[in-house]
Order: sequence, then structure tokens, then C-alpha cells
Amino acid sequence: MNDKPTSHDAPTRRSSAWGWLVFGGSALGVVALGLLAASIGERRMESIPARLQFMKDIPDWEADNSVWGASFPREYQSWEATKQMNSKTKYGGSGFRDYLESTPRLVIMWAGYAFAKEYNQARGHYYAVEDVTMTKRVNEKTPATCWTCKSPDVPRLMDKVGIGEFYALNFHDFKDEVKNPIGCADCHDNKTMQLRISRPALKEAFERQGKDITKVSHQEMRSLVCAQCHVEYYGSSLFGVGSGS
Repeated sequence: MNDKPTSHDAPTRRSSAWGWLVFGGSALGVVALGLLAASIGERRMESIPARLQFMKDIPDWEADNSVWGASFPREYQSWEATKQMNSKTKYGGSGFRDYLESTPRLVIMWAGYAFAKEYNQARGHYYAVEDVTMTKRVNEKTPATCWTCKSPDVPRLMDKVGIGEFYALNFHDFKDEVKNPIGCADCHDNKTMQLRISRPALKEAFERQGKDITKVSHQEMRSLVCAQCHVEYYGSSLFGVGSGS
């Protein structure tokens, strides 16, 4: 009996290999579609009003993140993680770093800017109020505008005294009222949990362009809630020279 492979066996082996490749590719495709469907479902869930969830009532202007955390413990835990300061990398991280000491040329580059007085590695949102009250860039003439993006207490104060009036007052006028660092109320509606813009400057910028910020997509809003504070700013009439209080 001849056990040697014949010329007819090669096409059979190739056909079998192609079959397995097609099967494997199909399986991977099914997995990929499943992951895509799960991702889409997750994004859709983000837009469902939180009143459909089991949550405790959150008062208007509530700035205490722990109150929000009672209904959203996982999100609160992720916010608390911003207090960590054990990461230091070449270009950032969360550990303390005095950039003016490590890179002296910045003092010359920022001459005339308040950043030339002090510029340290940014820390997490947890330290926002502490850092702005301790920086050398704040003095007896600093306007209240420097509180604008440091605390969810700010929208309440703007509503109380007026937006323009808030900007015109002195930074130290609100030291006893701004206590809570950046958190939930800065980006979320307390009733629906929908993303919202809580700082008026971004709304005003959209209006000047003839755009309605309430009409943007959910995906765009996820960027805009960050953009309302993560901006460069200029205010020569407020800060005396340059930008950055």
C-alpha cells in the first residue's frame, strides 16, 4: 500500500486551511461587532436621564462632591483618585515639580506674565482650591476671576452677585465661600446628570459665533465640559500685564 501523499492532497490541504481562515476571520468579526454594539449601548446609557437610576436627591448648587458620591460611589472614587501624587514623568505626572527651578529659561520666556512668579506641576482636581489660594500669582489685587474654574461653588456665587459683578470683585472677597474643589457639579446637572456648561464664558463665546451650545452632540459636549475651563486666557485690564493670573 502506498502511503505517500499524492498530487490530489495539496488542493485539499489548501482548501482546509482557507476554511479555517474564513472561520477564524468570521469569529473575530463577530467579536468585534459585539464589542462595538456594547460600546454603542454604553454611550447611549450615558444619555439616559439619571432619574431612571436609583439616586438620592441632590440640592441645587450642591458643591460637596461627597453628596453626589452617595448616589455615584464609583465616580466619586475616581474623583478621589485625583488626590494621588505618586506619579512623576519627564513631561508631567502628579508629583510636585517647580518648573521655574528646573527650567530657569521659563522665567525669561514668561517675563511680564504672572507665571514668571511661580509655575509648578499641576496637581489633580482635588487640590484646585488649595493650590489657587497658595500660589504666589495671587496677591492683594487679584480679581475674583481667578476663582472661576477652581470650584463648583463659583456658579452659585455668580448667580448670587451677578456674573460681571463677580469678575469685578476681589479674589479675597470669596475666600470664606469657596471651599469645594472642582467636581461633579461643574459638569453635571443635579437632576438629570446630563452634561452641562456651568461657566458662562464658553456660552458667550459660542453666541459671538452665532452658535447655540445647547444644540451640540453628546460627544461634543464631553469635550466642551472640559474646554470651559481648560483654556488659555488673556486679561491685561485685570492682571496688569499678559495672561494667567
